[in-house]
Amino acid sequence: MKLLCWNIRGLGLTGRRRQLIEYLRQEEIDVVGLQEMIRQDFSMHELQGLSRH
Repeated sequence: MKLLCWNIRGLGLTGRRRQLIEYLRQEEIDVVGLQEMIRQDFSMHELQGLSRH
């Protein structure tokens, strides 16, 4: 099992989100903990977009 814990700012930026998704898929990360984000609300569609499943 692989875990990623990341202090990330600017997740709303397209480039940053793409960087995160590519890394999650490349490294086959199972669990993600994101902290120190400005963003407070996420739609289910956005969260599902992070998953490789």
